[in-house]
Amino acid sequence: MIEESLPKRREFLGKLAAGAVALGLSGRLPRAFAAERAGLTDITPSDKWLTSVTGKHRQFFDMPNHENGMGLLHVRNYLNTLRDTYKATKPDVTAVVSFYGMSTLMGFNDAMWKKYALGNVLKVMDGSNAAATANVFAAPPAGSGSLSVTGAPLAIPADASIAALQERGGVISGWDCSAAQNRRT
Repeated sequence: MIEESLPKRREFLGKLAAGAVALGLSGRLPRAFAAERAGLTDITPSDKWLTSVTGKHRQFFDMPNHENGMGLLHVRNYLNTLRDTYKATKPDVTAVVSFYGMSTLMGFNDAMWKKYALGNVLKVMDGSNAAATANVFAAPPAGSGSLSVTGAPLAIPADASIAALQERGGVISGWDCSAAQNRRT
């Protein structure tokens, strides 16, 4: 499909709002679309991560559980599909990953994983089948082609790590995975 033939988002929203007005639903709908026009001028400090969601192609991934990294694999597959099929890469692509519930612990650094035995809590086993004492989702071991986690139905490739996904346009609120070091920001 030629890019010029795709309807632009704002045009679509405008047409949708006009259709709603024509149907007599004008009470609440235009206010909802006003936020789209307003942009990101009213961001609070806790929502500052929203400024990093800039890609033309954006997707939200909901991860309430770690599932041994399978959710990260979905994000990787989305980024690979856009890259390989549509030649779209960062900065045109943004994948937002929501860690909450039991997946929140995926955002903790290695020291937290060791101190609170998070591998035991989450039942996450490292490559040696022992409870993980470091965040196995943050980055792969040096020289490894996959994350050091066992129990997933298939090996989780190294490019599905949190650090690798961020390099390719993944956004995880409050997460910094620079120089193989993970820490909350």
